[in-house]
Amino acid sequence: MKQNLQYKMLPYQRYNNYYHEKENFYRSFINQYYLDFAHQMLSQEHLAPYLTNTIIAPQDIPFGASPRKVIWKTGMPSFQLKDINDFKDHKILFYRTKLLRQKVLIQFHFIQGYFYYSQLSFLSFTEKTNEILVDSIKNKYHCSGSFENSDKVYLTDICGNKMIIEKGVYLTVSYICGDSHPRKLMQDQMQVRIDQTSKADNFEIDRLSKIL
Repeated sequence: MKQNLQYKMLPYQRYNNYYHEKENFYRSFINQYYLDFAHQMLSQEHLAPYLTNTIIAPQDIPFGASPRKVIWKTGMPSFQLKDINDFKDHKILFYRTKLLRQKVLIQFHFIQGYFYYSQLSFLSFTEKTNEILVDSIKNKYHCSGSFENSDKVYLTDICGNKMIIEKGVYLTVSYICGDSHPRKLMQDQMQVRIDQTSKADNFEIDRLSKIL
């Protein structure tokens, strides 16, 4: 009896190429995401942010949550990466979806299993998309100020968590943890890197002195 096959395995080479193309898509969003940049992003302050009494939490997921908890809440990611660039114990979960009939990429960042940063990016958008997004944020976080005619808007809550709405190549909403714990973890890694560089420089100087 002839059977109709519903699934077909991709040849290894085609599968391998498909995987690398997929990986390159996600990596294109983090090519500039290094330890110093992440630490600077967490440490930045804005002189006059909009204030909200509602805790800033993407998809109502609190900062500090584990990757397991995020996956339990949002489902399996479309892609994930770990040990990004010069980061150690760092992981990113990516989700591709659609909102307002537009393609959207959502990122969740973790350091040592601690959720500290998220970004929602509309890969294509219209002014109508921007208006609906801003209205939704104002309603959820009870902001009475005017966001109009601004390409970058800052919000902060009573815990120091931040939200940045930015209109550029993509329309993005960034969520930044206000807790000092992830900053301290990054500072520790930066200090280790400084110590290692110093030791390497001293070794080279000592080696040079022996050769001269």
